[in-house]
Amino acid sequence: MENVKPQLTLLIKTDLITIREYKRIAIIEIKEGITISYDNGIEIFNRLLSILGDKPWVYVSNRVNSYSLDPNDYRYLNQIPLLKGIGVIQYEKSLKTAIELEKMFVKKPFKTFNNLDSAIEWGLERIKD
Repeated sequence: MENVKPQLTLLIKTDLITIREYKRIAIIEIKEGITISYDNGIEIFNRLLSILGDKPWVYVSNRVNSYSLDPNDYRYLNQIPLLKGIGVIQYEKSLKTAIELEKMFVKKPFKTFNNLDSAIEWGLERIKD
C-alpha cells in the first residue's frame, strides 16, 4: 500500500482530540493523560458525524498517547449503522489486555494493528462500495 500519512486531512482538533480523515477512515488521536468519555466527547463526535455525512466509514484509534476510556461507551458506537468497523493501532504491547477488554464491548468488526497503513488498508476493505 502507498504511504498515506501525507494525504490525511485534518477534520477536528481540540484540547482533547485530533481527528484526521483518509477516504472515510476517521483516524482519532486522543491527547496524553485525557480521560475520554461520552460526556466530554459527544459534541466532538457529533461534529465528526456531520462532516462524514451519509456514507459508510471506519473509526481508527491511533494510540500514540496514553489515555483512559470507559469501554461501556462503545455502546454508542455500536448504534451507528454507517460505522463499518473499529480499528486500534497498538504501539505498546502492555496495552494488549486493555484492548482485549474493550473488544468485548464492541459489536462492530474490531481489529488491532501495528501501524497506520495496515489499519487504513483494513478500513478501506470494510467500506468498499
